[in-house]
Amino acid sequence: MANNIPFNALCYEIASFAIRKWPSLAFNSWVKALLAWCKPDWAQWKTEQTIKKVDEQATDLVKQWEKEERALVATKLATKAQELFPAAEITPMPDAIVPSVMIVHEAPEGASDGVKALGGELRITWTLDDLK
Repeated sequence: MANNIPFNALCYEIASFAIRKWPSLAFNSWVKALLAWCKPDWAQWKTEQTIKKVDEQATDLVKQWEKEERALVATKLATKAQELFPAAEITPMPDAIVPSVMIVHEAPEGASDGVKALGGELRITWTLDDLK
């Protein structure tokens, strides 16, 4: 961006504000000349500002979509895990490095006290194809 573009854009904005405040200024030849001189730079500046805002919004949308996709994948994994292991406690983990699911099996009734103290089997996986 050239050095004079922000200044000319500011002058255009101030002149436009002044015309809105005092409509009779729209007929002043100096104000007309100022607007004509500054309008191309104002248009360029306004375009650049709009593009920056659109880029920020696009980045935010992509992040939101990725988060929603991760949650959807983790939920699907949890549903499938619940079908495969109906007695286990299933916890979806969408915020893991890879959307995953945690499968916790309670210790069996006939297990020793040491095994019961440690708890049952615990699996954290991002795919359930190999667990069948």
